[in-house]
Amino acid sequence: MHGLTVTVLASGSSGNSVLVSCDGTGVLVDAGISCREIERRLSLFGFESDAVKAVVLTHEHTDHTRGVQRFCSSHGVKAFGTDGTLSLTPLNGVETESIAASKPFHIGQMTLRPFPVRHFAAEPVAFTITLDGMKVGIASDLGCVTPRIVDEMSGADMLFIEANYDDHMLSRGSYPDFLKRTIRGDHGHLSNDDAGLLASKASGERTKRVVLLHLSKENNTPEKAAETVSSQMKRYGASPELSVTEHGCSNGPFSLR
Repeated sequence: MHGLTVTVLASGSSGNSVLVSCDGTGVLVDAGISCREIERRLSLFGFESDAVKAVVLTHEHTDHTRGVQRFCSSHGVKAFGTDGTLSLTPLNGVETESIAASKPFHIGQMTLRPFPVRHFAAEPVAFTITLDGMKVGIASDLGCVTPRIVDEMSGADMLFIEANYDDHMLSRGSYPDFLKRTIRGDHGHLSNDDAGLLASKASGERTKRVVLLHLSKENNTPEKAAETVSSQMKRYGASPELSVTEHGCSNGPFSLR
């Protein structure tokens, strides 16, 4: 029986990267911090950079791709992404492989299944990752909660979900109105309430933990996110452990066996 470990290396608008590892072999979901910072944070968690065998990209925005070219080039790692993502990400000299929503692919012993989300990007996806009957869902920059997202994420042992903003803080904040509308729109980001809804609907009997990602530095706090999401989950009768990843910080590791 293999173990599956998920470590949030970075989260938020300053950069996003999540390490999923099994038996010392790792996959990075996004590489939105510098190569040097990815290497440093991997080392902090006792993980060798050369043990990363692939970087899978959710979409092309810089806070998800900033370090991918340098990291992949330095360590001989392949980058995976949809055609839309790969076409808009600087990847000169990097070996790439195109993936398509709803078509699972394998990296080592892990099976990754990309599925479409409604973020304001060319061809964005989120992922579920399975191994030996264990399942992890990683979904950020979602725009809105769709039935497809709930269906894909349902029954996971661990859920990693965006909780970008508190609606009251966004309303009263300094962002211009057009940006507030974009963030709130169906192709923007998830509010704490949305995150609570997704966590509640996707959680099942086997769901052990929900980890909140991509909190806004200006329009959210870990306390508000935790309070709103936990309240929603209680209302729906969902009872996994809840962890919150502060903007710019790491979190984990979280392990399954």
